[in-house]
Amino acid sequence: LSFPELNKAMDIFPFEEIRDRQKRLLDVTEESIGNEENLIAHAPTGLGKTAATVTPALKAAKEDDKTVFFVTPRHSQHEIALETVRKINQRHMENFVSVDLIGKRHLCEAAPGTRTGEGPDCPRYEDTYTDSHEFTKQAKSMIARIKNQNLSANEVKQKCSKVCPYEVLTNMIRDADIVIADYFHVFHPGVRETLFEKADLELEDCIIIADEAHNLPSRTRSLFTSSLSIPLIQDSVTECERYGFYSKGEKLERLEGVVKQLASEKLGMGEHEEEITKSDLKDQVDDIQELGEFIVDLEKVAEEVREEQEQSKCASVAEFLESWDGKDTGFIRFLKRERKAGNQRIIKIKYSCLDPQISTKDPLKESTSSILMSATLKPQKMYANLLGIPEARKQAFKSPFPEQNELNLVVPTLTSKYSERDEDMLQKYAWYLSECFNSVDGNSAVFFPSYQMMHKIKEHLKQHTEHQLFVEGRNMDKQEKQELLDRFTSTKKQGNSALLGVAAGSFGEGIDFPGEILKAVFIIGIPLKKPDIETKGLIDFLDEKFGHGWDYGYSFPAMNQAIQAAGRCIRSSEDRGTIVYMDERYNWSNYRKVFPENKKPESTRTPWKKIETFFNSN
Repeated sequence: LSFPELNKAMDIFPFEEIRDRQKRLLDVTEESIGNEENLIAHAPTGLGKTAATVTPALKAAKEDDKTVFFVTPRHSQHEIALETVRKINQRHMENFVSVDLIGKRHLCEAAPGTRTGEGPDCPRYEDTYTDSHEFTKQAKSMIARIKNQNLSANEVKQKCSKVCPYEVLTNMIRDADIVIADYFHVFHPGVRETLFEKADLELEDCIIIADEAHNLPSRTRSLFTSSLSIPLIQDSVTECERYGFYSKGEKLERLEGVVKQLASEKLGMGEHEEEITKSDLKDQVDDIQELGEFIVDLEKVAEEVREEQEQSKCASVAEFLESWDGKDTGFIRFLKRERKAGNQRIIKIKYSCLDPQISTKDPLKESTSSILMSATLKPQKMYANLLGIPEARKQAFKSPFPEQNELNLVVPTLTSKYSERDEDMLQKYAWYLSECFNSVDGNSAVFFPSYQMMHKIKEHLKQHTEHQLFVEGRNMDKQEKQELLDRFTSTKKQGNSALLGVAAGSFGEGIDFPGEILKAVFIIGIPLKKPDIETKGLIDFLDEKFGHGWDYGYSFPAMNQAIQAAGRCIRSSEDRGTIVYMDERYNWSNYRKVFPENKKPESTRTPWKKIETFFNSN
């Protein structure tokens, strides 16, 4: 590519050298921002995506008085963008101002029963705001001290012992060059409106960079999805009784009866889910109290509850009822009976969003430019359609890593298809894994389509291998997961361990295993979603809208999830490893076309032989 008017951004590039493909991404980003385009960039791991996109965005923002919003699906991804800004400032004596923003509940440490920065009951309120709701001298002094330090949100939290860290950070956005935030800060209309009003910003003033953008369709749909469960209603009744709202509690008890009656009529004893209509619930709620009035009354209860505690169960019920009365197109309403831990069954009503454009279309179209990037943004046309930007520029980059460092295989003699998922197939999977483990020069990771299948194969696997197995638990908290990872990585010198996880779980994405930690990844089956009523509704909706319901709503997202999990072991140009897709369907044309051009796997019935040859080669 030759862009004679470009390369302004190189003046502030954070590193001494830039790789060829990284330079191409930087040029394409610079041109897209200059042309006020949306860019969908399939950019594999190791390309240097953050520096290549943040640098031209910051340069353009400074020149045109814009604000860059770098948004991610996880807090852990904020640091690399923040570090990029720090390096630009250090290397080029610049003074770009960054704000690292995370959710309010992660920042506020008010005393129990208070809401930080929101009212006179907050212990920090008087130190943060004056009576006229202006920032106090103390709050202004804090902003002046930290403004140019490019601190993380947690570092700001540690420094704000007197004033509210969330209010300080949101106030700083007004003078920021780049805001590193979560998806919902930009793509949730209510959150964005509040944030932008405080910062005196409009979408047209912004350049949006969305990292790990393959998550956008599902994450933004979840912003408009809500549910109501029997336990939530029961907790709301308790809340009403605690605060003296007995008549409201009685109405909530009647609502509980309505939901149970609906479950009895629609589900009976056999079915576990059934689609219902708006009127199925609304008409019966109106018999208790007119829906709008019921919502207002619950919000009044919530307002008093929040005087003493951060969250209100009545507020959650009110939010659900308000959403339930929303539009029909792009949504599905259904009733389900869920099985929870301890074999407990919970009745739940769900109002589920099927259309990500409800959340993404306006921000992406109205902003100056948006850059969507990920290592798995294929097919690019699908993401352009789903997110409401069909005219977006589409650019795919090849992996910067040497192709000879990676072995990609498909085993056509295995499948996780429900029709063939019997004991013989589970035994076969275990035997294949044990043979492959013995050929791997180091540790392995195995990703399954479900916890249930993982545990079934694990029991067989223990009979075939002496490898130490580290197993992801369905209900593990963050600390337990980290401890499991630490124990697994500590065995890298022995090279006789295997991490077992679920492709859709915590270890399938966002975790790096560089160098000697991991030498092979095995993908068991295809992590297709359970074909439940919500998935079928999504397929039908996308089929009607785009003519590709099965691909867009089912098979392609599962393939991208598998490819994401597969990418855990090749994280740098020095890494060598093998990836084995253990399902015949990876050879089928409809699935195979999702693979990047240089990642098309080779089919083999004896993967252990190919693996042994690979690790014995130079």
